[in-house]
Amino acid sequence: MDRHETSQPWADSETNLHFQMVNVAEKSLTKRKAEATGTIRMSNEAFSLVRDKKLPKGDALALAEMAGISAAKQTANLLPLCHPLPLELVQVKCSLEEAHQSVRVQCVVATTAKTGVEMEALTGASVALLCLYDLIKMVDPALVVEQVRLNYKNGGKNGHWNHPESNLESKVDRSKKESLLAPLLLGVKCSVVTISDRVSQGFSQDAAGPIAVNWFNEHRATLLDSSLVPDEKVRIQSVVRDLIKQGSQLIVTTGGTGMGPRDVTIQALQEISTKEIRGIGEFLRQEGSKVKRTSWLSSSTAFIIDKTLILALPGSPNAVFQGLTSLTHLIPHALHITNGGNHG
Repeated sequence: MDRHETSQPWADSETNLHFQMVNVAEKSLTKRKAEATGTIRMSNEAFSLVRDKKLPKGDALALAEMAGISAAKQTANLLPLCHPLPLELVQVKCSLEEAHQSVRVQCVVATTAKTGVEMEALTGASVALLCLYDLIKMVDPALVVEQVRLNYKNGGKNGHWNHPESNLESKVDRSKKESLLAPLLLGVKCSVVTISDRVSQGFSQDAAGPIAVNWFNEHRATLLDSSLVPDEKVRIQSVVRDLIKQGSQLIVTTGGTGMGPRDVTIQALQEISTKEIRGIGEFLRQEGSKVKRTSWLSSSTAFIIDKTLILALPGSPNAVFQGLTSLTHLIPHALHITNGGNHG
């Protein structure tokens, strides 16, 4: 057999070892992003030299950042079963933490691909730390590299994941982020309705509703209410009407958009709506299908009732996160039009 015929996983019959790359041929291209961090602790003397850029080998932070970027781009060459990816973003930042006499390394990597960039982020952070080690060891051999971990990853069928121990944003960073996002839904009165027999009866936890609540909070909306109702048309209609009376300008419903006999959300909202915005449903299915083909089976859509915009999303937490994220910059304009604004 020549080398072009080796389509089977590599195996060694003597040692019974078995290796293969994961086949991603059937996956769809989606936006992927990941962040990894780690720290290196040192003596007071070494920290002062790093801070003042007086190490014998020069500016350690700048060189470590370059080393991390270069390493992230070479990940597939270092890890045998890692897929080579066309990286669109690699950011490596080294921050001094004087209180702990340490340097914190942050590596963020992004791409549009069929598989994630977790290993690229971890490789970038790890090599940046090793570069710092190499530059500092001549003045302090008792260095400690620690807490290297993946903080978060976005994209793919699993959506967003956070490391349970990670603190992704400092208070300063969070404040800056909120100030940047403030204009998006600032002052908009919003509500969330989780539609599920099992959740409303206490048999399972609501995982989708809190995603929408967090999204509203992130974009500085005014949250009026978060409700739980069973898959019953009359109850759904009653709750939605009450929320509109309370002044809700934007309502997100989660659940009841599938093909099951108890999935009645869309029919319930159609019966009381002024208008259906079918383009939003088409857009949601198109975006969702990039991650999960079964998104085409969802009847997600949007409605207008009087001057309230209603987004009817699936009951999956990932679908809610991806749906709201994809609609982020459409929603303000949709609200503007719903309230009588022009199309300009």
